[in-house]
Amino acid sequence: MAIIFFVWFALAAILCSLTAISAKESESKEFVLTLDHSNFTRFVTHHNFVVVKFYAPWCRHSQNLAPEYEKAASVLSNHHPPIILAKFDADDEANKYLAKQYRIRGYLTVKIFRNGGQMIQEYRDSRRANYIVEYLKEQISTASVEIKSAEDASGIIPQN
Repeated sequence: MAIIFFVWFALAAILCSLTAISAKESESKEFVLTLDHSNFTRFVTHHNFVVVKFYAPWCRHSQNLAPEYEKAASVLSNHHPPIILAKFDADDEANKYLAKQYRIRGYLTVKIFRNGGQMIQEYRDSRRANYIVEYLKEQISTASVEIKSAEDASGIIPQN
């Protein structure tokens, strides 16, 4: 009887441990991609739309944005196509030349790279995750709608 109890207790302990490990792994998954001088240019040139947070680890603005940026990256990773959010430590000595090349004059700076880095715009909107998500979804949405019939037009053009 004691052996059966011990086996059940051991199985329960193992199951609890596995559940805790699984929960910890899913909580620790990072959705923000880390870029540096070795991969930045190659990565940006091979993607049509990338958002990069140029930060300094000691900067309070950078520290405050980090959890919101991570939340936004988590949501946007499920978007079709996924919207990539990345971070770049512009204060790291090895990365400073790239920060200078992209005119990073202060922390925190967020830039949107389009068409392989051919078009660059600075993001100056809200720093809350839900606003970041909505803004970026708008940025990649189609700016125009094809109208194929009068019925399509009536749904788009307001009627007086």
